[in-house]
Amino acid sequence: MGTTMTFNCADALAEVETNYRAMEMTTRAGKTVHLRNILLLPDTGLKTAMTILKSLDGKTEEGVTETLPKLRDLLLMVADDPAALKVEMKDWPLAMAMNVVQEWQKVTDLGEAQPSDS
Repeated sequence: MGTTMTFNCADALAEVETNYRAMEMTTRAGKTVHLRNILLLPDTGLKTAMTILKSLDGKTEEGVTETLPKLRDLLLMVADDPAALKVEMKDWPLAMAMNVVQEWQKVTDLGEAQPSDS
C-alpha cells in the first residue's frame, strides 16, 4: 500500500507567518505594535490595502491632502494593535507616516517571502 502525506495546517500557517514577517515598532508610550505583511491580511483587508497602496502611486500636489488619512488607514489595517497605533499616530505629520510606510514596505518586502531559518 502507498503512504499518505499529512499536511499540517497549523505548522504551515506558522511557517507562512515566519516567512512573511512583520515590522515591529515601539510607540512613544512604550507599546509594541507589529505591522503585518499585507499578504497575511484577510481577503477584504488585502483588497483595501492594495487599493490604498495603488492610490498613493504618482501623487500630485492636489492629492497630498488625501495622503495622510490613507496612510493612517493602511497602517491601522496592518497593525496587530490598532488602538495603540491610533494613539501614536494622532499627531504625526505626513512625513512621519510616509517614513513608517516606506520602512514597513522594506521590512516586509511586500510580495516576496523572507528566507526561512529552517
